[in-house]
Amino acid sequence: MKLYLIRHAESLNNARPVYERISDPPLTARGRLQAQGLADWLTKLQHDVLITSPFRRTLETTRAFLDQSPRRVHVWHQVFENGGCFEGHEPANHSGAPGLGRTDIRRLAHADEELCIVDDTITEDGWWNQPHRETPQESEQRTKSVVARFVDEFGATRQSVVAILHADFIRGLVAEMLGPSVSIGRLGPFVNVGVTLLRYQDGQWHLDWLNSISHVPPRLVTGKEH
Repeated sequence: MKLYLIRHAESLNNARPVYERISDPPLTARGRLQAQGLADWLTKLQHDVLITSPFRRTLETTRAFLDQSPRRVHVWHQVFENGGCFEGHEPANHSGAPGLGRTDIRRLAHADEELCIVDDTITEDGWWNQPHRETPQESEQRTKSVVARFVDEFGATRQSVVAILHADFIRGLVAEMLGPSVSIGRLGPFVNVGVTLLRYQDGQWHLDWLNSISHVPPRLVTGKEH
Protein backbone atom coordinates (compact mmCIF):
# COMPACT_ATOMS: atom_id res chain seq x y z
CA MET A 1 0.00 0.00 0.00
CA LYS A 2 0.94 3.59 -0.65
CA LEU A 3 -0.68 6.07 1.72
CA TYR A 4 -0.80 9.79 0.95
CA LEU A 5 -1.62 11.80 4.09
CA ILE A 6 -2.69 15.32 3.12
CA ARG A 7 -3.56 18.20 5.41
CA HIS A 8 -6.68 20.18 4.51
CA ALA A 9 -6.47 23.65 2.95
CA GLU A 10 -6.41 26.78 5.13
CA SER A 11 -9.50 27.19 7.30
CA LEU A 12 -10.83 30.28 9.05
CA ASN A 13 -9.42 28.95 12.32
CA ASN A 14 -5.96 28.76 10.74
CA ALA A 15 -6.19 32.39 9.62
CA ARG A 16 -7.70 33.91 12.76
CA PRO A 17 -6.44 34.36 16.33
CA VAL A 18 -7.11 31.32 18.49
CA TYR A 19 -9.66 33.23 20.61
CA GLU A 20 -11.86 33.58 17.50
CA ARG A 21 -11.92 29.85 16.71
CA ILE A 22 -15.22 28.17 15.86
CA SER A 23 -16.12 24.50 16.04
CA ASP A 24 -16.27 23.64 12.32
CA PRO A 25 -14.80 26.40 10.14
CA PRO A 26 -14.98 26.58 6.34
CA LEU A 27 -12.00 27.31 4.10
CA THR A 28 -10.71 30.83 3.54
CA ALA A 29 -10.40 32.36 0.07
CA ARG A 30 -6.71 31.41 0.13
CA GLY A 31 -7.67 27.95 1.30
CA ARG A 32 -9.93 27.53 -1.73
CA LEU A 33 -6.99 28.41 -3.99
CA GLN A 34 -4.84 25.86 -2.14
CA ALA A 35 -7.57 23.24 -2.55
CA GLN A 36 -7.71 23.95 -6.26
CA GLY A 37 -3.94 23.49 -6.57
CA LEU A 38 -4.22 20.20 -4.70
CA ALA A 39 -7.12 19.12 -6.93
CA ASP A 40 -5.08 19.82 -10.06
CA TRP A 41 -2.28 17.66 -8.65
CA LEU A 42 -4.58 14.84 -7.57
CA THR A 43 -6.13 14.56 -11.03
CA LYS A 44 -2.69 13.48 -12.29
CA LEU A 45 -2.03 11.08 -9.42
CA GLN A 46 -2.99 7.47 -9.98
CA HIS A 47 -4.80 6.42 -6.81
CA ASP A 48 -7.41 3.85 -5.90
CA VAL A 49 -9.11 5.09 -2.72
CA LEU A 50 -10.04 8.56 -1.46
CA ILE A 51 -10.75 9.11 2.25
CA THR A 52 -11.64 12.27 4.12
CA SER A 53 -12.61 13.28 7.64
CA PRO A 54 -16.12 14.57 8.47
CA PHE A 55 -15.00 18.12 9.29
CA ARG A 56 -16.19 20.90 6.96
CA ARG A 57 -12.65 22.00 6.06
CA THR A 58 -11.58 18.53 4.90
CA LEU A 59 -14.82 18.03 2.98
CA GLU A 60 -14.42 21.38 1.22
CA THR A 61 -10.80 20.53 0.36
CA THR A 62 -11.91 17.16 -1.02
CA ARG A 63 -14.82 18.75 -2.88
CA ALA A 64 -12.44 20.83 -5.01
CA PHE A 65 -11.03 17.58 -6.40
CA LEU A 66 -14.41 15.83 -6.73
CA ASP A 67 -15.77 18.75 -8.76
CA GLN A 68 -13.00 18.09 -11.30
CA SER A 69 -12.99 14.32 -11.10
CA PRO A 70 -16.24 12.84 -9.75
CA ARG A 71 -15.49 9.59 -7.99
CA ARG A 72 -16.20 7.62 -4.83
CA VAL A 73 -15.11 9.17 -1.54
CA HIS A 74 -15.09 7.44 1.85
CA VAL A 75 -15.83 9.54 4.94
CA TRP A 76 -14.19 7.81 7.90
CA HIS A 77 -15.54 8.71 11.31
CA GLN A 78 -12.38 8.33 13.41
CA VAL A 79 -9.95 10.47 11.37
CA PHE A 80 -11.07 13.84 12.76
CA GLU A 81 -8.63 16.35 14.25
CA ASN A 82 -7.44 15.78 17.82
CA GLY A 83 -9.96 17.16 20.27
CA GLY A 84 -13.05 16.47 18.19
CA CYS A 85 -15.62 19.13 17.35
CA PHE A 86 -15.73 21.75 20.11
CA GLU A 87 -16.27 25.42 20.90
CA GLY A 88 -13.98 27.63 22.98
CA HIS A 89 -10.26 28.36 23.04
CA GLU A 90 -9.37 27.67 26.69
CA PRO A 91 -9.79 24.35 28.54
CA ALA A 92 -12.12 26.01 31.01
CA ASN A 93 -14.63 27.00 28.32
CA HIS A 94 -14.44 24.05 25.93
CA SER A 95 -17.80 22.53 25.03
CA GLY A 96 -18.64 19.91 22.45
CA ALA A 97 -20.46 20.70 19.19
CA PRO A 98 -22.44 18.18 17.12
CA GLY A 99 -20.52 18.24 13.86
CA LEU A 100 -22.12 17.53 10.50
CA GLY A 101 -24.68 14.78 10.00
CA ARG A 102 -24.80 12.28 7.15
CA THR A 103 -26.94 14.36 4.77
CA ASP A 104 -24.89 17.53 5.23
CA ILE A 105 -21.67 15.58 4.73
CA ARG A 106 -22.92 14.24 1.40
CA ARG A 107 -24.13 17.71 0.41
CA LEU A 108 -20.70 19.22 1.05
CA ALA A 109 -19.01 16.40 -0.85
CA HIS A 110 -21.49 17.02 -3.70
CA ALA A 111 -22.01 13.29 -3.95
CA ASP A 112 -24.95 10.93 -3.62
CA GLU A 113 -25.16 7.85 -1.42
CA GLU A 114 -23.44 5.64 -3.97
CA LEU A 115 -20.45 7.97 -4.38
CA CYS A 116 -20.12 9.21 -0.80
CA ILE A 117 -19.61 6.26 1.55
CA VAL A 118 -20.11 7.54 5.10
CA ASP A 119 -19.17 5.33 8.06
CA ASP A 120 -22.28 3.79 9.65
CA THR A 121 -21.32 5.29 13.02
CA ILE A 122 -22.00 8.82 11.70
CA THR A 123 -25.67 9.71 12.19
CA GLU A 124 -27.91 12.62 11.25
CA ASP A 125 -27.38 13.96 14.78
CA GLY A 126 -23.76 14.80 13.97
CA TRP A 127 -20.52 12.84 13.92
CA TRP A 128 -19.28 14.22 17.28
CA ASN A 129 -22.42 15.09 19.26
CA GLN A 130 -20.69 14.94 22.64
CA PRO A 131 -20.64 17.58 25.40
CA HIS A 132 -16.86 17.61 25.84
CA ARG A 133 -13.56 17.84 24.01
CA GLU A 134 -11.64 14.63 23.27
CA THR A 135 -8.80 13.99 25.75
CA PRO A 136 -5.19 13.36 24.66
CA GLN A 137 -5.49 9.77 25.85
CA GLU A 138 -8.60 9.26 23.71
CA SER A 139 -6.79 10.81 20.71
CA GLU A 140 -3.86 8.44 21.16
CA GLN A 141 -6.08 5.36 21.26
CA ARG A 142 -8.04 6.57 18.23
CA THR A 143 -4.81 7.11 16.29
CA LYS A 144 -3.77 3.51 16.97
CA SER A 145 -7.15 2.24 15.80
CA VAL A 146 -6.94 4.21 12.54
CA VAL A 147 -3.43 2.90 11.78
CA ALA A 148 -4.80 -0.61 12.37
CA ARG A 149 -7.71 0.11 10.02
CA PHE A 150 -5.37 1.24 7.24
CA VAL A 151 -3.39 -1.98 7.64
CA ASP A 152 -6.46 -4.20 7.88
CA GLU A 153 -8.15 -2.75 4.80
CA PHE A 154 -5.19 -2.01 2.54
CA GLY A 155 -1.99 -3.45 4.02
CA ALA A 156 -2.03 -6.61 1.91
CA THR A 157 -2.79 -4.72 -1.32
CA ARG A 158 -0.86 -2.64 -3.84
CA GLN A 159 -3.43 0.13 -3.70
CA SER A 160 -2.67 3.84 -3.47
CA VAL A 161 -4.78 5.54 -0.80
CA VAL A 162 -5.28 9.30 -0.43
CA ALA A 163 -6.50 10.58 2.95
CA ILE A 164 -7.32 14.28 3.45
CA LEU A 165 -6.98 14.88 7.18
CA HIS A 166 -5.61 17.28 9.84
CA ALA A 167 -2.18 18.45 10.99
CA ASP A 168 -2.05 17.12 14.54
CA PHE A 169 -3.77 13.89 13.60
CA ILE A 170 -1.35 13.32 10.70
CA ARG A 171 1.55 13.94 13.08
CA GLY A 172 0.13 11.33 15.43
CA LEU A 173 -0.35 8.83 12.62
CA VAL A 174 3.21 9.27 11.37
CA ALA A 175 4.56 8.93 14.92
CA GLU A 176 2.59 5.72 15.45
CA MET A 177 3.63 4.31 12.07
CA LEU A 178 7.35 5.07 12.35
CA GLY A 179 7.77 4.35 16.05
CA PRO A 180 9.67 6.03 18.90
CA SER A 181 13.00 6.19 17.05
CA VAL A 182 11.70 9.17 15.02
CA SER A 183 11.18 12.50 16.81
CA ILE A 184 8.08 13.76 14.98
CA GLY A 185 8.02 17.02 16.92
CA ARG A 186 11.33 18.07 15.33
CA LEU A 187 10.09 17.69 11.75
CA GLY A 188 8.38 21.07 11.55
CA PRO A 189 4.74 22.00 10.90
CA PHE A 190 2.49 20.01 8.58
CA VAL A 191 1.44 22.79 6.21
CA ASN A 192 -1.94 23.22 4.55
CA VAL A 193 -2.35 20.79 1.61
CA GLY A 194 1.12 19.38 2.31
CA VAL A 195 1.51 15.75 1.20
CA THR A 196 3.24 13.03 3.24
CA LEU A 197 3.71 9.66 1.54
CA LEU A 198 4.26 6.37 3.38
CA ARG A 199 4.49 2.80 2.13
CA TYR A 200 3.40 -0.27 4.03
CA GLN A 201 5.54 -3.22 2.99
CA ASP A 202 6.45 -6.51 4.69
CA GLY A 203 4.68 -5.47 7.87
CA GLN A 204 6.51 -2.14 8.21
CA TRP A 205 5.87 1.50 7.41
CA HIS A 206 8.41 3.45 5.33
CA LEU A 207 8.43 7.24 4.86
CA ASP A 208 9.00 8.41 1.27
CA TRP A 209 7.91 12.08 1.36
CA LEU A 210 7.31 14.48 4.21
CA ASN A 211 5.15 17.56 3.80
CA SER A 212 5.64 18.06 0.04
CA ILE A 213 4.09 21.34 -1.06
CA SER A 214 5.36 21.74 -4.65
CA HIS A 215 1.81 21.73 -6.07
CA VAL A 216 1.04 25.24 -4.78
CA PRO A 217 3.00 28.50 -5.34
CA PRO A 218 5.05 29.87 -2.41
CA ARG A 219 2.62 32.77 -1.86
CA LEU A 220 -0.09 30.24 -0.95
CA VAL A 221 1.91 28.18 1.53
CA THR A 222 0.47 28.41 5.04
CA GLY A 223 1.19 26.26 8.04
CA LYS A 224 -0.30 27.69 11.19
CA GLU A 225 -1.58 24.70 13.14
CA HIS A 226 -4.71 25.31 15.17
